[in-house]
Amino acid sequence: FLTLVLILGLTACGGPSSGGGPAGPRDTLVFAASADATTLDPHNTTDTESDQVIMMMYETLIGFDRDMRIVPRLAERWEVAPDGVTWTFHLRRGVRFHDGTPFNAEAVRRSFARVMDPVANHKRLVLFTMVDRVEAVDDTTVRIITRYPFGAFEPTMAHVSAAIVNPTVAERFGKDFGLGADRASGTGPYKITSWKKDQEIVLERFDGYWGEQGRTRRIVYRPIPEAAARVLALEAGDVDVVTRVPAADIARLETEDGIRVTKTPSVGMQQFRFNLARKPFGDRRVRQAISYAIDRRAIVDNLVSSFARPSTSALTPIMRGYVNLGEIPYDPDKARALLEAAGYPRGFKTRIATTPRYPMGVELAEAVAADLKKVGIDAAIDVLEWGTMVQFWAGLPPEKNPQEIFIMGAGASTADADW
Repeated sequence: FLTLVLILGLTACGGPSSGGGPAGPRDTLVFAASADATTLDPHNTTDTESDQVIMMMYETLIGFDRDMRIVPRLAERWEVAPDGVTWTFHLRRGVRFHDGTPFNAEAVRRSFARVMDPVANHKRLVLFTMVDRVEAVDDTTVRIITRYPFGAFEPTMAHVSAAIVNPTVAERFGKDFGLGADRASGTGPYKITSWKKDQEIVLERFDGYWGEQGRTRRIVYRPIPEAAARVLALEAGDVDVVTRVPAADIARLETEDGIRVTKTPSVGMQQFRFNLARKPFGDRRVRQAISYAIDRRAIVDNLVSSFARPSTSALTPIMRGYVNLGEIPYDPDKARALLEAAGYPRGFKTRIATTPRYPMGVELAEAVAADLKKVGIDAAIDVLEWGTMVQFWAGLPPEKNPQEIFIMGAGASTADADW
């Protein structure tokens, strides 16, 4: 019984900061994100900001197109045997890594061996537990054998963490791979030239790329944590693209000359999570009461109407496996009855942890707290920095976690229910 609000992916593109029209070729494109990348190692990434850079530098064997269909990338074609566990990938010829090293089946085998290494214990190891082994049949043929038939195999292979790294460079730097401009090497259309932590990452077009060349020679990835500051930078022409656009700014930006707002369905959502190790949240009736106490429709209409809608599932509609279960209704009377049945007729006090990293993250917590107040639950709000939030919800056992309720973003980045 989670409170879920579906968030749509938003970007706003302004006029060029380095010449050319909005639809014309550019020498440099400046992209403002909400945070810096934490790593450029696809086998250790767990955040969107890192993924955005990694996906310009690295490639997977297969990938997603704009409509989330599976399409070829480094593999031209592939098939699965009748046994349902043997997948064969036929690789592109003439592909090279950014340092000039040839890409081949052995590089694919070594890349997967790295992410699957239980001793190294990379953060995305869990994503590939269904793989038994990877074999280089010849220079252009790779065979991946799974432990059992796995319906989400293709979406998993399209995930950013299945990207093929240059194994020689990765082995040279070990755990430090991806932690500097000289410690990353892929086959993607852009290669990194510099990284000033919390200031900017500079990517240059890779002229040896096998596919269509990037239209922009240079991409500058610049972290601007405050959403309002990102919008101001866009309007001033200091940056060309911003993401995580505040809802309050969208209508204005859509009317400004030289700015285009793009809205695309996302796998992401905002979730209302409970720490079940903290009383009274181990009681299902309490969680149900909180869920019924929240007026999702009013929050969406009044707070984030231009880029969100109440969820109807634990998945978003573009994900494989989505089923529409209907909106959870707003029913404060039922919420009060459940609280009384659980032994809290007068409610209780609690805390909601949130972060400004998400669009309207603080305002959403305030709106939820106002709804809970109406049924007797007094919820204070803790506004946490992203690093602190991650530590609390992912770095501590629940029984040692002092937080009780989190408003957090979530989404299966394989676009499949399994993940």
